Amino acid sequence: MAINDQIVKILAEDMGPSASPFLERQCKFHLNKDPGALTASDMEELAKWVYTGAKLTIGEGIADKLKTKILAVK
Repeated sequence: MAINDQIVKILAEDMGPSASPFLERQCKFHLNKDPGALTASDMEELAKWVYTGAKLTIGEGIADKLKTKILAVK
């Protein structure tokens, strides 16, 4: 499974159908890349921005859980 698909699956558990657009925004604005171009070396930076964005919208507890799961993606 591609990395971006793994991330969408993780995000969808708590974000539902907004997971894919959320990932796209984080990648475009903070990592300057398309989600399809994500690599394992992007996970730390992506996890940071997912945490920041999710914390503002769905709370710190869920944001922390998402960050931990993203950091585990290889």
